[in-house]
Amino acid sequence: NAFNKVWEDRERLLLLQQLRRRIARAGHTPGDLVTMFNKLDKNGDGQLSFDEFKEFLPMLHIKMTEGVAFRVFETFDEDGHGSIDFTEFLHGVFPAQRFYSATVGRSSANLSERWSRT
Repeated sequence: NAFNKVWEDRERLLLLQQLRRRIARAGHTPGDLVTMFNKLDKNGDGQLSFDEFKEFLPMLHIKMTEGVAFRVFETFDEDGHGSIDFTEFLHGVFPAQRFYSATVGRSSANLSERWSRT
């Protein structure tokens, strides 16, 4: 039943909540997340692999098992391609906010100039 599914997924849900709270408490903006995203994107392809994403959690002093981290990653990976672009990253971190891009393209260059809240 639905309760059992939520109960089984509680650790992932609690860690998502913790991640969002820490970002909000620290006052991070989408521009700050651009900087973090670019630091994590080691190969500069504008996407975070799971290995790159895992490095985000220690930046926020969040500890979780690799299995739970992967489930959080899958939550962010809206298109299911196995990587997270910046749009998916923003939607994962700020799910209640809507953003728009001033330009089209997947390059991570100048992301802070391209994204703003609506």
